[in-house]
Amino acid sequence: MELLWPTLFFLCVFTVVAAMRALIAQQYGIPPKSFVAVVIGALVVGKAILITDAIPFAKWFREPRLIGNVLWRCFLYALLILLFQFLEEWIPMISKYGSGSAAFEHLVEEIQWHRFWATHIILVVFLSTYVVGTTVIGVMGRHEFLALFFGSRSGHDT
Repeated sequence: MELLWPTLFFLCVFTVVAAMRALIAQQYGIPPKSFVAVVIGALVVGKAILITDAIPFAKWFREPRLIGNVLWRCFLYALLILLFQFLEEWIPMISKYGSGSAAFEHLVEEIQWHRFWATHIILVVFLSTYVVGTTVIGVMGRHEFLALFFGSRSGHDT
């Protein structure tokens, strides 16, 4: 159940990013990625977030002021997403060039940097939203958040 919420969130995010990439790729005649790749990406990132949260240094900034925790987690997750983006570009090149080192040599030349960084920026913006949301829900509690966000709270109606 813990994997469900980050996976659903990033499934929505990756669908938006895939649609954006498809619109950009259509202009240049590049075939868009399949929805299966979007689902796999969401599963991988959802699991990676849970693994990152379990690592002890991810909890370095657990203090009363939430900004330290939010910024630290955003930084860690942004690095994680950057790593996955490089792997997403590098792995197909391994089959194209025959080895990891040869693929890495061509990676810098062949990567579409404008698309890479545009995707990264969009992912980090959504990721920041996810981190702020999960941090606030963690402090408030899920039931209080849902009551505040979707319905009236007993004794607090105006």
